[in-house]
Amino acid sequence: MSTASGWEQRFWSPGTPLKWVPPCVFSRWNEVGLILTVLRYLFLALLYVFLILVVRLMFSGLKQEQAIPHRDRQRLHPVRDLQAPRPGGKLVVLTSSDPHLEKGATFYLGEKLTLGRGEKNDLVIMDPFSSQEHALVYMRNDQYWVQDLGSLNGTYLNEVRLERPTVLADGDRLRIGGVTFQFVRWAYEMESGQ
Repeated sequence: MSTASGWEQRFWSPGTPLKWVPPCVFSRWNEVGLILTVLRYLFLALLYVFLILVVRLMFSGLKQEQAIPHRDRQRLHPVRDLQAPRPGGKLVVLTSSDPHLEKGATFYLGEKLTLGRGEKNDLVIMDPFSSQEHALVYMRNDQYWVQDLGSLNGTYLNEVRLERPTVLADGDRLRIGGVTFQFVRWAYEMESGQ
């Protein structure tokens, strides 16, 4: 009956001489183990950096939503029917969840008007359901068109979500988040058949 432990039975048995193993074999295994350990910690560090960047990107949009730069406050003030620039159209605020857009505020349309939460838009809508670049109203062939710019929550025309650029008609309702506008066309109307 052998009293050798499991290790001794597998690798060495009593009565057999121990083989000499050069130290470089053990050091090679130690180097591989060390390299694997370093790679594991490096991967873990990269994972944490990635997560921090993702969280930072998510919260950067919220910070922009909370603070309205001074130059954008000026953009939010509507032009009250003082002097219409030329025949065209305007957007009138019907309902608003944005305290900076009062009911009845009027915004005259030029060749194009960008709407969204971002500070570079012509009309800034500080609604949590509006995207940085949400929608575009533009003139083409003497007609105003509205186009969703790939917003997450969508742009609604008469409560139908826009899928492609659509012509605006007098009285149409345009909704972005909690803000609803009415499109008003004036000065001339397209005759039927045109």
